[in-house]
Amino acid sequence: MNVENYIKEEALCLKNSRRKVEIVPEINGKHLDAIKKKYHDFLPLDFEKYVLVMSYTGTGYFFMTGDALYFDNFMQGGLKAVAFRNIVSVDIEAGKMFSADKLYLKTNSASYVLDGCIDGLNLSTLRNVFCHIISKCKESDETFSISRQGMLSSELPGNIKLLYLQILCNYAYINDSMIDADEYNAITKFSVRMELSGEMRGKLRIYMNDCESRIKTGNLLAELMRVTENQTGYWDIIKYCMMQDILYIHNIQSPGKSWREDGFVGSLMERCSLCPEQIETMVKAVKLNQQMQLRDADMEQLKGEWKKLVKSIYGTKGYVPTPYLFCAGSVYGVKSYTGFLQKDATSQKAVNKQRELILQEIIINNQKAVNVLIGDMNFLAERLERALETENKIQQDYENIKQLLNRIKSAMSSVRQEEECRHSMPDPDEM
Repeated sequence: MNVENYIKEEALCLKNSRRKVEIVPEINGKHLDAIKKKYHDFLPLDFEKYVLVMSYTGTGYFFMTGDALYFDNFMQGGLKAVAFRNIVSVDIEAGKMFSADKLYLKTNSASYVLDGCIDGLNLSTLRNVFCHIISKCKESDETFSISRQGMLSSELPGNIKLLYLQILCNYAYINDSMIDADEYNAITKFSVRMELSGEMRGKLRIYMNDCESRIKTGNLLAELMRVTENQTGYWDIIKYCMMQDILYIHNIQSPGKSWREDGFVGSLMERCSLCPEQIETMVKAVKLNQQMQLRDADMEQLKGEWKKLVKSIYGTKGYVPTPYLFCAGSVYGVKSYTGFLQKDATSQKAVNKQRELILQEIIINNQKAVNVLIGDMNFLAERLERALETENKIQQDYENIKQLLNRIKSAMSSVRQEEECRHSMPDPDEM
């Protein structure tokens, strides 16, 4: 069973004014590196890829994966781990002026007191999370599953990338039986950004150029949900990035038209368990991404608008993880994202350098897109050649059949002439 999504959703309510909470994919890499360096002999291999939520302070820190809680109370014996499967009860005690908040956990074999590592968090939310976990244990004997977190669309398996892009194609196909030039260009750039393999590109190429090969969007979504059932990190990428890419294409199809008037967007929002406030956030992000591609873009102003947007949505219904906002609905990658939002890069020189890096990335991705389009042209040229060969064969068959028909006509004519001649000849008996 999997409780990763539940933990990530509830973690948004853990923060209060006294303590910062980091949620994947926005966990500080330096904090993870520090923990890994200090406790590398104790922690599971590649643990940092599975962390869902973390709170890191000088009085202790804690983090959770999909199957365990890890915590370190300041000066109280180092890092400890409690498997979710073993927890049987939970209780809380609010701190006072000179005492820390406390969380009490019991397993069948031990008791734990968390204080400095959770002091200042929303205790009620924390208790609810563990009560939910305990109830899950009572309902099922299955183990808790974990999945890799904090990835980008380029790190998805090839079959998932293909399903994702096929859904974008279906949206582009809605108005007619052909993907127009601007839509084709956008989807091609998305496939480049996602680093689609040659094999999968070949399959996508056929899908983009053959309306008859379309698969129903509901079936594609059902397959995506099936293959990501216990891979919540994959599903995060799909629901956030795919929706934002859809909005990008929406602006191409219907400039100036609200997404609320688009039935496809509304249906996809529901299937992906998103809310209108999150879609509004993505609409703003797509607009900022498009502005950043302009040659005369004011990067300093755009940087300020990005920071304002990110700050305004945290802890609200409109929250969308920043990496997904920045790295979907555009051709950008994570390098541009991390460089662009660095807090210390505020000088004009630093801004210009970031602008240069982004432009370089756009140029590189555009060249890759051109190479893909050349491959698509070659594919269609081969199809045209085969069609002409087929047409020539049909024409040749037509000529052969025509000759056969003419031959038969001639034969019939000869027979008729012979018959007429026979009838025109005098009867020997009458002579």
